[in-house]
Amino acid sequence: MTTVYVNETRYNLYASIHKGLRRAQGQLMTRLGAVDSGSEAEVAQLIQDLRLMVEMGRKHLKHEDIYIHTEIEKRSRGATSRLVDDHDHHERDFAELLARLADIEATPADKRSPKLRGLYLFYTGFLADDFEHMIEEETETLSLLHRLFTDGELAAIEGNIVGSVAPDMMMEFIRIMIPAMNPAERLGMLGGMKAAMPVAIFAAIVDMGVKPVLAPADWRALEQALAKAA
Repeated sequence: MTTVYVNETRYNLYASIHKGLRRAQGQLMTRLGAVDSGSEAEVAQLIQDLRLMVEMGRKHLKHEDIYIHTEIEKRSRGATSRLVDDHDHHERDFAELLARLADIEATPADKRSPKLRGLYLFYTGFLADDFEHMIEEETETLSLLHRLFTDGELAAIEGNIVGSVAPDMMMEFIRIMIPAMNPAERLGMLGGMKAAMPVAIFAAIVDMGVKPVLAPADWRALEQALAKAA
């Protein structure tokens, strides 16, 4: 893998969402490897969560295609061709994942184990490709973005992405990002949201999307940091 220098003091619109996706997908892979094939409830919940992750993954790709790649192409024509190919490959993998989930859902419990094993291996391979793709975006693509755009322009691009996400889906993204962040990142994200949102809306986000996904000690530390920053 080629080493690409990235100025970590510059604006990074990939870091938080990619941290969340890595953590959430890794947890699903672990659950898939350990699932009890004979448990209807456990298999059904895992299938539901995998379908949600596919939906989130597809929306994430769409956000990058529309709001990031389009802007790059305006200033550096052809620069996103490899990323487009990677996204097309991801879409084919998503379709295969959904087909496998439907097949497992229709399979009697006593015959599910081999299919779950096959899904586990397929999903592991998908994650290997996806993790490599995200590294490329956080090094080569981010370095390109830093050359082409100011931090203010990158913040505006990310703002357009956030503004395009429906509230229910935004809550799902918040739930996977918050526990994957370090304390400073959580404070930065939620501090900005608290300053920009009505009190009731921010409180709802905290109650439904933040507190449930953090350990009690982590939530207390974040709560205290938010109070001090106010």
